[in-house]
Amino acid sequence: MKKLFFFFLFAAILFLPAGCGRTGDAQTEHIKIAVIGEEAGLYPGYQDGTVAAAEDLNSGSADSGFEIEYEFYDYDGSYEEGAAIIDMLAADQSVTAVIGPVDMDLNKTAAYIFNEAGKVFIVPFFLYDSVCQDNHYDMVFSICNSGKHTGEILRCAAEQTEAVRWAVCSADREFERSEMNGFLRYGADDGIFVVDCVSISELEVRFDDIYDRWQTLDVEGVVIFPVDEEGFDLLKQIRDRDPNMICAGDTAFDDSDRISRDEELRAAMNGFIMADEFILDIVSDDDIGCYEELAEQYLKDTGQEFDSWYIQGYNAVRMIADTAVNSGTSDPAGIAQALHKKGYEGLLQNFRFEGNGALTGDAFTYSVLDEQGYGRMYRLIQE
Repeated sequence: MKKLFFFFLFAAILFLPAGCGRTGDAQTEHIKIAVIGEEAGLYPGYQDGTVAAAEDLNSGSADSGFEIEYEFYDYDGSYEEGAAIIDMLAADQSVTAVIGPVDMDLNKTAAYIFNEAGKVFIVPFFLYDSVCQDNHYDMVFSICNSGKHTGEILRCAAEQTEAVRWAVCSADREFERSEMNGFLRYGADDGIFVVDCVSISELEVRFDDIYDRWQTLDVEGVVIFPVDEEGFDLLKQIRDRDPNMICAGDTAFDDSDRISRDEELRAAMNGFIMADEFILDIVSDDDIGCYEELAEQYLKDTGQEFDSWYIQGYNAVRMIADTAVNSGTSDPAGIAQALHKKGYEGLLQNFRFEGNGALTGDAFTYSVLDEQGYGRMYRLIQE
């Protein structure tokens, strides 16, 4: 399989790039969108993006009488409180659609409940692959890369490096195993050899023994799929033994504050390959200019860096309302049918969905970090 290789460099923008977007038409019917989020765990700009989307829709629809009702439901991060909010929204006949939190376990439950209740359910972050694979939900849509596709992205990225012999380290949770399987099973003729697989829990306990084994096996690259923060210490240990070891992972490693405070970690992450969890369509100079304009305005308004969580929140709201407008219906089932048929083109994101609601895995985008923690974005085009 031939790959065409392109890249863009975003100076002074940490990690995840984002862009500018397009607006939809007006709507004359009532749409109620609920957004569930854990305030303590919200990523920068996410809530701002959802609010901005609702405000943009309502400000542009006065003549038509189109109305978007938006409400943010904050919870304390516990499964119990999140489940109570889900039950309440499922029973509310006025709710058209729900945008879920980042908790994969809670969203697994919510997918079943909202599908049964006939509500459009948008999942903005990682979701267990099995939710889509094992079920036939008509109303559930994931707008984040699957675990399997995240592993495939890193396999493609590995092919672009000089490393041929790789070790894979994965947490024991279902999602990280999906990432690992994506890395292992993609591109069988790409010249990459996976010579060792180890659980992260075992690596933490037996690091010296396993690293000695890697030396015997001539391991040149290591891909790490952690659940939370355990990957940072492991990465530092690996790079302490071999500063030239090529290392890769998912956005569990995307913590600019932590990296900026930890000089040893920043050095360890120089050259680190990070798969992007979101689909981002930054393919032209106009796209880059549009993003930079948005970033400058956001920094001026909030004093914070602009990132693609804003994009993700903005598009999650807009895709519901814009699809309703373009389809001429506020009926949740009609909105879902239109999303399955046409997908959605929004704020530098182009969503297309499999029949089971999973995002189609046709974009291969990742970043390579430099010594300052900035990311150079690479996009692989599959032929």
